[in-house]
Amino acid sequence: MSPRIVDTEQRLARERELIETALAIMEQEGTAGLTMDKVVAKVPYSKGTVYNHFCSREDLLTGVCNDGMEALAELFARAIVFQGTTRERLLAVHYAYLLHALLDPTRFMLVISAKTANLIERTSDQRLAAHYELEGRLMSPMLELVDEAITAGELTLPSHMSKQQLVFTNWAGSFGIISLLINSKGKCSGRKGLESQTEVFNHANLLLDGMQWHPLSSERNYASTLQRIQREIFSEESKLINEVVDNPDPTDVITRRSPITL
Repeated sequence: MSPRIVDTEQRLARERELIETALAIMEQEGTAGLTMDKVVAKVPYSKGTVYNHFCSREDLLTGVCNDGMEALAELFARAIVFQGTTRERLLAVHYAYLLHALLDPTRFMLVISAKTANLIERTSDQRLAAHYELEGRLMSPMLELVDEAITAGELTLPSHMSKQQLVFTNWAGSFGIISLLINSKGKCSGRKGLESQTEVFNHANLLLDGMQWHPLSSERNYASTLQRIQREIFSEESKLINEVVDNPDPTDVITRRSPITL
């Protein structure tokens, strides 16, 4: 009997099912709790079939991470076309990153484990290539935004920094503050009384003021920009965050999912 041929659509649907299964396990048990055997036990496929899609646990983790990056790229694409100055559009990107973290905290944190040597070594070349392509999709719009800002006279690139360094600084700073805000609630006195949306915006504005990205926060009321971003491009996501919890702090959405253990 000849083997059953699975077409591209079926293969992608099966990979989607495996990724969703892995994600559900991680949300309950953390990343350390994910094993291929647990995935096999929850899906109607043999172990050989599962390994035919993902060659290792690490390959599956990268697949889950890539899936999250796809979702983030869609949020960034909406943010980058916000009707405002180049700085306001970059602020919209920062807000999109916060939404991604609050609505999908497990995949948000996977970006760290995706960079470990062990994960990279045991991930398939195809999955790694997709990962690097997605990184480019996330970075390219912001690099183009820097070019626009320079052309418009809203930004002068520091002599000691490249465009890529400037974009990386924004990404690293945003990731750091969001991670601290959503993972330390109730555990760290340093974040007591701090509200995520406000602090992410405060941090981004301090960073952009330091880069002399105009208009400076002393020249424009960016609180109104945040309201426009929420209303004009992310109304459904902002509403979802506020409806999930019984108080106005959207970081409580994190309680729907288990913390990650790397």
